[in-house]
Amino acid sequence: FRNSMITRVDTWEEVKDVLENKGGFISAHWDGTPETEQAIKDATKATIRCIPLDAEPEDGKCIFTGKPSKCRVLFAKSY
Repeated sequence: FRNSMITRVDTWEEVKDVLENKGGFISAHWDGTPETEQAIKDATKATIRCIPLDAEPEDGKCIFTGKPSKCRVLFAKSY
């Protein structure tokens, strides 16, 4: 059940769509800075819930800044 509630996204538009229409957790790249985490929270009310311990290293781009990222984190809104 938990895995069915996680949506992988790669763009800021996908993040907004999932938060508005589906809910649950969002697996997305983040650049690792507290400033970006706060900016995402301010824009969507979603926060990082965890950095999965079993996450495979994966090169990507932060969904908010486009800066390099090495792994995905889980974002979600509190309801």
